[in-house]
Amino acid sequence: MKNGYISSYYGAGLQRYSSYRAHRGPVRQMMVLDRGIVSIGKDSVHLSNRRGLASWNISDDAAQDLHSMALMGNAEIVVAGQQDKILTINMIRGIVTKKVDTDSEIVVMKKSRMLVCGSTRGGLILQDPRSLAVEHRIQAHTGTISDLDVSGNLIVTCGFSERQGSLIIDPLVKVYDMRTMRSLAPIPFPNGPSFLKMHPKLSTTVCIASQTGQFQMCDVGNLTTGIQFYQINTSSYVNCFDISYSGEVVALGDASNVVHIWGDKQEPQMNHFSSPIDAPSMPIPPSVSVGDSDPLSSVGIPYYREQLLSAWPAKTIYPVGRKPQPIPPSILDNMKMIDFVGYAPNPGLRLRNQAPSLPKVNIRDTPKFRSEQQKDLVFGKRKGSMTATLDHENETDVDLTTGILPRYYKRVEIKYSKFGVEDFDFGFYNKTQFGGLETHIANSYCNALLQVLFFTPLLRTLAKAHIGQNCPRENCLTCELGFLFRMLEDSNGQNCQARNFLRAFSTIPQASALGLFEPDEPDVKTMYSTLIQNFNRFVLEQLHQECSLDRATATTTLNPPSVLAPSPIQQIFGMKTASTSVCGHCGHEEERITYPFVLDLVWPKPAAVPNAHQSSKNHHHKAKEPHHPMSFSEILKASICRETNNRVWCSQCQQYQPTTNRKSLQDLPLVLSINTAINPRDPNPVSSGIFLDENGKGAEWLPQRFTVGVDDKNVQVFEDDSSDASIFSLSAEYELTAVVSQVQMAGDVAHLVSHVKVFSENDMEYAEQSPWYIFNDFLVKCVQEDEVTQFPSAWKIPSILYYSKVNQGPPPTIAEPDASSDTSILHVDLSISKYRDPNYVFYQLLRPDEIKLDQPMLIAIDTEFVALSREETEIRSDGTKSLLRPPRMSLARVSVLRGDEGPFEYVPFIDDYIATSEPVVDYLTEYSGIQPGDLDPNVSKHTLVPLKVAYKRLRVLVDMGCIFVGHGLRQDFRIINILVPPEQVKDTVDIFHIKNRQRKISLRFLVWYLLHQDIQSETHNSIEDARTALALYKKYLELKENGLFQEVLEDIYSEGRKTNWKPIPGQFPAPWPRTGTPLSNSNATFQNPSRPATPATPSGVAAAAVAANATAHLSSLSGSGITTQLSSPLSLSAQQQFHQQQQLQFHQQQQIQQQQQQTQQQQQQQQQQHMHHQQQMQHAAAQQQMQAQMYMQQQQQQQQQQQQWPTHNFTYPSVTQPLQQQQQQQQHPNSQIFQPSHIMPPHQQQQQQHHHHTFSPQ
Repeated sequence: MKNGYISSYYGAGLQRYSSYRAHRGPVRQMMVLDRGIVSIGKDSVHLSNRRGLASWNISDDAAQDLHSMALMGNAEIVVAGQQDKILTINMIRGIVTKKVDTDSEIVVMKKSRMLVCGSTRGGLILQDPRSLAVEHRIQAHTGTISDLDVSGNLIVTCGFSERQGSLIIDPLVKVYDMRTMRSLAPIPFPNGPSFLKMHPKLSTTVCIASQTGQFQMCDVGNLTTGIQFYQINTSSYVNCFDISYSGEVVALGDASNVVHIWGDKQEPQMNHFSSPIDAPSMPIPPSVSVGDSDPLSSVGIPYYREQLLSAWPAKTIYPVGRKPQPIPPSILDNMKMIDFVGYAPNPGLRLRNQAPSLPKVNIRDTPKFRSEQQKDLVFGKRKGSMTATLDHENETDVDLTTGILPRYYKRVEIKYSKFGVEDFDFGFYNKTQFGGLETHIANSYCNALLQVLFFTPLLRTLAKAHIGQNCPRENCLTCELGFLFRMLEDSNGQNCQARNFLRAFSTIPQASALGLFEPDEPDVKTMYSTLIQNFNRFVLEQLHQECSLDRATATTTLNPPSVLAPSPIQQIFGMKTASTSVCGHCGHEEERITYPFVLDLVWPKPAAVPNAHQSSKNHHHKAKEPHHPMSFSEILKASICRETNNRVWCSQCQQYQPTTNRKSLQDLPLVLSINTAINPRDPNPVSSGIFLDENGKGAEWLPQRFTVGVDDKNVQVFEDDSSDASIFSLSAEYELTAVVSQVQMAGDVAHLVSHVKVFSENDMEYAEQSPWYIFNDFLVKCVQEDEVTQFPSAWKIPSILYYSKVNQGPPPTIAEPDASSDTSILHVDLSISKYRDPNYVFYQLLRPDEIKLDQPMLIAIDTEFVALSREETEIRSDGTKSLLRPPRMSLARVSVLRGDEGPFEYVPFIDDYIATSEPVVDYLTEYSGIQPGDLDPNVSKHTLVPLKVAYKRLRVLVDMGCIFVGHGLRQDFRIINILVPPEQVKDTVDIFHIKNRQRKISLRFLVWYLLHQDIQSETHNSIEDARTALALYKKYLELKENGLFQEVLEDIYSEGRKTNWKPIPGQFPAPWPRTGTPLSNSNATFQNPSRPATPATPSGVAAAAVAANATAHLSSLSGSGITTQLSSPLSLSAQQQFHQQQQLQFHQQQQIQQQQQQTQQQQQQQQQQHMHHQQQMQHAAAQQQMQAQMYMQQQQQQQQQQQQWPTHNFTYPSVTQPLQQQQQQQQHPNSQIFQPSHIMPPHQQQQQQHHHHTFSPQ
């Protein structure tokens, strides 16, 4: 009930009947009435029936802190609490009918002849039930009242008393007579009464209970009778107590969520006249039809009393023979038949009476996880079990007319293991050097068209040139397209993501208005063909609008910039068309020039097609008449030269008139983008059967090449080469370069694939293979040319066609700027935070002289992320958990440090927090250090930039050839959505890893082992993690140079197994090398950059000290507090002071190490002394025990002698005192009887140890 839930149970076995949530907080009181269950929370009153259905819920402004309620008749209740109002609620209407002021904080309330209330001050307030006016007041306790109850004219109370400033439980139960308003004899209860209940059947009997679990029944009028106490078995305290209406059951509930039931008979009753509960209605079984036309399998098994013959035990196994191997055709050809028996000569290919094993074909639809492949490699499994392929390597010819969907056309899904998406083998689906695009991203249906746009050379060059400009738009599709194209260029067969592009696409309101977003749960009816065609039209129009704003830049246009020159998108995709409108009333003619980027095919109606398919009634005529559907050239011509009639506004007539619109082509585009406008569910026989030949098989209706000729508003399209195009004033030959198709089998969800023809021979893997590739998300495969133009059935429907002009010589190119030459974004301090605090700036921007394009920079990087959505998991029937989709992460902070040796080594030059407009479900503060509000421009005190700015800075660093050093960079780059060439990545996760081991070592453990430092003790910090990763990398170079790396790496794994891969704070392994002269010290103590640093130097050298603390090498650095004073370069005097400070800190570091060694030696000596003293105590105790045994033997001998000889008085040495001390020591191990004076108490030892391990260099 702490969370506001109320549960009900019935029967002797207390079976759960209902459970529901009534309040947001704890339930403070509950009453069970005929109308239902009334409960109160802190600020609400709730009524529900016994099944849990709510009748009403009241939340009033006057209800601030409710604690108690009482029933005032059949229709009203009174509620009160630690507030200044008493509320009367009508249970029939569910409203507050009366509010009465009160000056007491009421915690308990009961109704009898009068309304009796108990306050927090220990007073009893007796009020009139009708007017709620105060009639009498009685001071029962000096502290608060814990409980009270009434029966007739009796009032019993229990509570607390205030003694010496604290509250203690009164050991007496106070009894008052309501008639005389006087107290009666109290009832003693030594255990401290906390709960009181009057017996429902015996008016003078009260049941008293304490929080320790003791309760008793006593008669108020006769206290002389014997009192019996009862104790429940509980390990906690009692927090609720009640008696049933029958008086036969007592129930106590404790804090460990256990209800204790006590009764006065073997089978007690809760109520004598209980009403039957409402059981859930059983579903009516469906009617079963049994007829001649109904299959027997549709009829269920009838009810039976005897066991059926088919009820086999689950463990019964019947061996089934192996499937026989098919007989080779060579044997069947030589076989002779006699009656029904065939025989043939034995070719002698196998031994007699031995059946050969069937060959195992290692073809899988999904790959093994990388962890499983690594496990197979470690345990020495066959190579074939790990190198499964998607299909046969020699599979080249695929027959699409069989109706069987090839494997590489199927929908591909990413499977997740416990290691996340990094464990998925994307290389299983892609053996080429072209990158695929991942799924499980919102609107990832765009992947097919994005691949087509990437292999359009002019558009790729335009997008890459655009990212070299200073684009001010945050969500610019052209910029994101350029970034995506750069990744695909550098992928070399790796999987990529269009996450940033699709995120920017989802923020455009026009896209949402046009319905371009993919549904959250697509079904069979989702028309991806229509979605991708609308997206094709939208994205080209959006790119045109964005590039039109940048026409002043000469490098982004094909021609010199001018006011009338078309935009770059118009030059590539625009079909210059003259649209003429002629008014049918006055003949007024208007003409305007447009540049449509996409041509929609117009399919004629079935009646307008000559020799089209006939209906099923004329099927016998169809076999005789030849089937000649319209060719592609005819449909394309009809789509270009369109003439429509509609009513539009005539400027001459000043009203709407019938108007004829004609479109005439004036110029041809470089790339012709065509939307096929085919609906797979369209019954039009032309659009659905156009790709079949006379025999109903697939035909190459789609031409590989065609020629378009334009002459004075006349357009002709030729598919053969015999036509003379020179007779036209404007002509061009086009070649098919890309096709986007929808693939859908019956009953499955549709998806999109694209076939792309690679232009450049340098991009091809082998010169003799086909230039056509299929891109099915992250599946990439080379296919044959005839497969691209075959559409045999409805499972493959063309959606978008891309044709490129080929007869005009080499196409013009767009000048692509050198991306590595523009580094201005690294020298500009940008922030969109309104309240940026200079104390939270821990970086110094790069100076232009620090960048050397001929020499790659060494930089360290670390990032932090926040979760935008939680992971989706599935619990299987066996209890195992399967990851369906990992949480969606977003970049929150990125820090980049200088790594080259120099005065600014280890100093950050990028420390950006990334603003996000999407809701964050988890800031992951424990792992990221990001607090709520850090990513909000209106609140954040940090340097806050848009994602595009941070991404562009990293893109420039990648193009500069910088060497990235970090820990776990693969996951960081994946979430950033950037692809860094492997030769530019130095990941300490991979460096400090043995390939045949599955364990990847954490950064904290590596720093603890190699650098002798404790990091990430409170939270993660990207600057600290990047700095330590850089120190580890330099430690690796040092060990590699000395030939100790492999030995150290083996020792790291050995030490990790001993400590369970958990660093021991304050205790570090011995430094390397273990013998001989030690290496140069690379240990460092890092200070959390999120905390302001306090320089411990004089004011005259404060700037130099701060700079030294921020930039000194880790070998001489003991604290790196970075402040905003690093925003300007150091002067010469400051550099001198910096070197002096560096030497001073080096000597301090040596002194600290000496002190640490001395402290460790002292601790070892103390431990040895303590062990020696324990051995002495054990030896002394053993001697005392032997003396005691000898004494007992002597006493026995003395008694025997006294029985035989006269009594004599002897004096023996007393050993009883040491024996008593030994017994006392055994009973009280912590006593100081044998404790030497030099052993300190534990708290002093901890203080001394803490003193020895804490240093603050001055």
